[in-house]
Amino acid sequence: AADESIRRAEDPLRVARAEAADVAVLKVAPLGGVRASLRVAERIGLPCVVSSAVESSVGLAAGLALAGALPELPFACGLGTADLLAADVVADPLHPVAGVLTVPRRPPAPDAGLLVTHAADPGRRDWWTDRLRRVQGLP
Repeated sequence: AADESIRRAEDPLRVARAEAADVAVLKVAPLGGVRASLRVAERIGLPCVVSSAVESSVGLAAGLALAGALPELPFACGLGTADLLAADVVADPLHPVAGVLTVPRRPPAPDAGLLVTHAADPGRRDWWTDRLRRVQGLP
């Protein structure tokens, strides 16, 4: 399976052309969103699974949207990761029950109070802001 070699590569399809993997692991946020992930899935020519980058339920909902949009999902996905977080920013987090995540009728929205409670300290926030600016500058 190819994970990091897809999401970190300048050319995420290179691993398939090199026949270096038999399954593609797709993570929505690192690949640029659901639509960008679908484009990779369509072009990579490998069976795909959707995995979390250890995100809040907001990110997990995007992963569920991608998984639901794929025409075929031959293997289990890795989206049951909300329990790995100390806390979530939504009032009703997406937790698996018996290994299954239920797709919510509406995407979970962050709770304003939880955002305040779990806000990063200014130094950490600045670090992420700088990182996002650097990433936006990549080709």
